[in-house]
Amino acid sequence: MDKRFFSIGEVSKLKNVTIKALRYYHNIGLLIPAHINPDNGYRFYTINQFLYLDIIKVCRQSNVSIKEIKDLFAKADTNSLKLYLEQKNEDIYKEIKKLKHLNKQIETLKKAIYLSENELMKTGFNMQTFEERYFFSSPTQGGEINEIKSFDKLDETLDAFSSNTFQYGLIHSQYYDNWIISDVFRLITTEDYLLLKDTPNVSVLPKGEYLTVNCAKNTELETFQSVKTYLEKNSLSCNKIYLFYLMTDVFNQYNHFSQYQISLKSTS
Repeated sequence: MDKRFFSIGEVSKLKNVTIKALRYYHNIGLLIPAHINPDNGYRFYTINQFLYLDIIKVCRQSNVSIKEIKDLFAKADTNSLKLYLEQKNEDIYKEIKKLKHLNKQIETLKKAIYLSENELMKTGFNMQTFEERYFFSSPTQGGEINEIKSFDKLDETLDAFSSNTFQYGLIHSQYYDNWIISDVFRLITTEDYLLLKDTPNVSVLPKGEYLTVNCAKNTELETFQSVKTYLEKNSLSCNKIYLFYLMTDVFNQYNHFSQYQISLKSTS
């Protein structure tokens, strides 16, 4: 056989395409061999067909269906191919952007879990210094059902334009001598803060020292009372107490851990 022709085995090795795929392309009429030996049915291809294989491979790697490739080849129009490839290139860039965002979210979730696990190792009351933080809040009323609905409402607003920090919780606010759960909140990134800072639901947790203490779900009320007692004994005051849900033991449906955080000022 003239070396202008390459056997199906040679094409398979040279172009890194399986013989099974080449046979399939032939059977569906996508890439018909330039010559078929009438005696034994062996398939042979020309070097010019290698370009078609390259186009098929690029298209398949870009998740283009066989039908779409057949339609392109049937048109046999280079301009149509160029326009189609430009569109696929745009689709790929969009997918890359989406994957980068997803990768960032995965890293953020991992970080939130590690930080929560480290925080949970601390016992009793602690003084901790935090950098300036930002949060988006939504009013709520007492009770888990109302809190869940408030979180849903908050998420509907945030999901459109912000990244999830996986740091969220409840705000206890003091009205005269009474404390109530007034809001749900989620921390937001600096980038999202710059975008949302003029919205009324966005606030700043200032840089500085915070009193912190951990608790389990079934000891939240007891721990809250301990926080109030600690503040009174140490002549400290605040008008808001933040309860952060810790990302630990996340698959436990019956219990979770939290951390109270209080920005302090002296009353003496």
